[in-house]
Amino acid sequence: MSDPDIGFQAGFGFYLGIVVTGIVAIAGVFADVGTAALLGILPSTVTAVAIVGHIYASRARGLPERIGRSRWRRLGCYAPAAAFTVLLFTAETMPIADTGRFIVLTVAAAVLAGVSGLGLERMAKNRYVDALTTDVPAATWTWQRSGGWSGEPIYTVIMAFMIVAGLVSMWQGEWYLGPFWVVYGAVMILSRHYDWYDLEETDRWNPPEIRVHEAGLVVDRSFWTEFVPWETVDGVRLTDDELVVERRRFGLESGVFDLRCDRAAIDDADAVAGALERARERATSRDLRAVDTAD
Repeated sequence: MSDPDIGFQAGFGFYLGIVVTGIVAIAGVFADVGTAALLGILPSTVTAVAIVGHIYASRARGLPERIGRSRWRRLGCYAPAAAFTVLLFTAETMPIADTGRFIVLTVAAAVLAGVSGLGLERMAKNRYVDALTTDVPAATWTWQRSGGWSGEPIYTVIMAFMIVAGLVSMWQGEWYLGPFWVVYGAVMILSRHYDWYDLEETDRWNPPEIRVHEAGLVVDRSFWTEFVPWETVDGVRLTDDELVVERRRFGLESGVFDLRCDRAAIDDADAVAGALERARERATSRDLRAVDTAD
């Protein structure tokens, strides 16, 4: 494990700054601190905490890899956003004079914490994958997905959260930002589904790349990286139309989890399929030798 790079240091510091500032802002509403005073305190809080987080991350050797290798630690990046969201549903029961200001600040804190948490989680996962795959890939190809539309689940989740936040705001009597969040989230989901504008990760101008490594497959979407270990790959099929990597996720076998690649977009599909099979065989042989050694 190496020292975190400057990008991760900055991202970690910014994430801590947003979370702590959100807590300070909500605490200020509880203490009935004026809006002008909060506006003066919050920017300084973001800056100070971000610097502290940056310094801590620079000294925490292997921090991104430790976060990236554990699904629970990665989910923990979203815990502050979830906590802020829960607070929205308790606004009416809170001893607060200005409920509207509380809702606006809580929604802002939840959204910013969620976005920064997403960025931190992605950076940690990408760096963990990089640490696992330092060897030269045996094969590389551009992934054009075969079949129908498939959007990023996290995108839909974030937009659905926007709608829920807007509905909660309207339920609490906030008719300024509430309708905006509802309309914005609905329009984004519909535009993604009906392809009103192109957000498809397999877009021809920025297609993902799949690499074959000794440890497994790497699906590089530029903004985030997915690692597929060989023990989760059940088979490789090459048809007239597509190259299919059959895999399991969460212990389940389903075609939903398969990597389906348009064969026409692969320069030499036969060579790629052969490289995949050879890499799987080497991984299986290593596992068998490990078992024999353990026995």
